[in-house]
Amino acid sequence: MYQLKVESSFDAAHRLPKYNGPCSRVHGHHWVVQATWATDTLGENGIAIDLVALRRLLRQALCIYDHQSLNQIMSCTPTSENLARITFERLQKLDFGSYLTQVAVEETPGTCAVYCKDKEVTRLPHRGD
Repeated sequence: MYQLKVESSFDAAHRLPKYNGPCSRVHGHHWVVQATWATDTLGENGIAIDLVALRRLLRQALCIYDHQSLNQIMSCTPTSENLARITFERLQKLDFGSYLTQVAVEETPGTCAVYCKDKEVTRLPHRGD
């Protein structure tokens, strides 16, 4: 199995209205997003999926967020978790969408939320619990 990962980023503000802490106020992040596709096969050229094409697709899925207030353009709470899911759903509708396995969103360095194609999950405590 070959896994192909591409990364892109954007700058945007948000607030978490139901969060008990400083994130309930408007603040900004340099969001880093990594998407992963997987396949068993290589083309005649030895390439599984063109990484340039995958990076273009990821940028296309993220361009609406750059330098925006996420609370104003998202219909749900703009958490890393929701951004990972929404980005996954957007990428699934584009070229190579059936090969997409996960999207990871890093809100701050050293922390990220990952949305996977796999259904098996363990119950984790919510932020602020």
